[in-house]
Amino acid sequence: MYLLLDLGNTRLKAVAYDGKSFTALQFQTLSDLLKRPFRAAYLSSVGNEQGTRELLGALEQANLPYIVLQSEATAFGLKNSYQQPQKLGVDRWLAMLGAHLIYPDQDLLVVDAGTAVTLDWIRGGQHQGGWIIPGLRLQQQALLMHTARVNKDQQLQPDLTAGHSTNVCVENGALAAIVGAIRCGWQISPANRLLLTGGDALLLKRYLVDLPVYLEPDLIFLGIAQYINN
Repeated sequence: MYLLLDLGNTRLKAVAYDGKSFTALQFQTLSDLLKRPFRAAYLSSVGNEQGTRELLGALEQANLPYIVLQSEATAFGLKNSYQQPQKLGVDRWLAMLGAHLIYPDQDLLVVDAGTAVTLDWIRGGQHQGGWIIPGLRLQQQALLMHTARVNKDQQLQPDLTAGHSTNVCVENGALAAIVGAIRCGWQISPANRLLLTGGDALLLKRYLVDLPVYLEPDLIFLGIAQYINN
C-alpha cells in the first residue's frame, strides 16, 4: 500500500493506493496518518515552503521512504509546453497526466478549481498551455483587502443571480468571473471534453452543463499513480 499526498495552498489530501484503486484517508494529525503501514509516500506539493518542510520532516520521522514529484519535459506520452518544464506547477502536471491517462486520444480542457483555478489544454499528447486565475475565495479576499467600502460578513452559497446585498454581489461576481473565464477559454479553443477537478468543481459544473463536462476528482492522484505503476 502506498501513501499519495497532495499538499495544496489550503489543505493536505491523502489517499491510500493499492496499485488499482484509491481510498481517501481521514486524519486529524500527520502522526495519526503516518501510523498506518505504507511502503512509501509520493508527494505533490504546491504549498508554502514551511508546510512542505513540516510534511517531509514528519515522513522522515516516521521512517517512511518518500518521493517528491516534479513537473517534467515529457512523461507517459504527454509533453510539457513550458520552456522550463519544472516551472509548471506539479499539481497541474499531475492532473494533466491523469487526464491523458483516462482520455489518451482526445483533445481536453482540464480545469482544476481550487485556491487558484487553472485551465490547461491538451491536444495530441501535447500540452498547449493554459491560464491561471484566482479561485472563488481568493477573488473575494483580494476585493475585500483592496477596497475601502466593500465589506462581507458571511459565507454564502454563490449562484449566478444578480445580488441584492454586498455579500451576495461579491460571491456571485466571483463565481461569474470563473464561469465566464472557462466559457471564454472553451470558445477560443474547444476540445472533446472539459474535465473538472478540485474543491469547487461540483459547483462550477452546474453552470457548464451545456458543454461536454465531466467531474474527475482524482486526476492528481491518477497522475501520481503512474509514477508507481510504471
